[in-house]
Amino acid sequence: MSTRYDNAIRASLLALSFVITGLVGCSTVAPKPVVVDTQADVLGPISPELQQSFSEALVLLRDQKFSEAEQQLLLITANYPNFSGPWTNLAIAQNKQQKYAEALGSLEKALQQDVNFCQAVALKGLVLREMGQFQQAKQQYQQALVCDPNDLLSLFNLGVLADLYLYDEPAALHYYERYLAAVEADKNLLQSNDEAGDTANNDLKAIESWVVALKRRVPEENRIKSEVNEAAVIAIPEISPEISSEKSSENVSDQIPETQSDGEQ
Repeated sequence: MSTRYDNAIRASLLALSFVITGLVGCSTVAPKPVVVDTQADVLGPISPELQQSFSEALVLLRDQKFSEAEQQLLLITANYPNFSGPWTNLAIAQNKQQKYAEALGSLEKALQQDVNFCQAVALKGLVLREMGQFQQAKQQYQQALVCDPNDLLSLFNLGVLADLYLYDEPAALHYYERYLAAVEADKNLLQSNDEAGDTANNDLKAIESWVVALKRRVPEENRIKSEVNEAAVIAIPEISPEISSEKSSENVSDQIPETQSDGEQ
């Protein structure tokens, strides 16, 4: 496998992990994640017990202690089964341990509670890809973009999927170019902190080189034509997804330097 393909797989996995779980840095520099109830006025506050146990699970995810996080989240989902967020975080812990069938089952549980829980929709695409179900993964990433048009990483993952797994070079070129255009629309994405900025810049340079190579191989007449301002409507997402359920909704912020996270996906 070429260096470009190796980098693509690496970037795809790291990118989705970054937006969902914020696995950046270590516990010595990152404060403890905070669970914030965003609908207390409408639905009432979440219980202190759930706040505490879920916050502890996010710390374990942040510190990449996935087996321990899984056990904690199994207890949470047993006691609070109506919340989409804990099910989605459970799927992250399972996916990181290559327990793909279990992760898929957890995501189905999350989506049973809230079919529009966009983080679960996007993560399901990644799990399906790991299971070799590439067409289903494509459909899932597309659903994730319908669920959240600002889901930049599902857009990128569509490019990787087309490039490496479906061997659809026109589609790969299309999605990579849309991704780069969206990033170009907000340079602040690369300036959040020096370490993250350097990594993002390196990844962007790699993607730009893939686009150059694809343009050499894909004739102009075979390229997918974008709508005039298609890329402009894809904004850089603020990484602050919500934890929702039929009864309550929390917004989980993992305050790793200049980076927010749901502790999910």
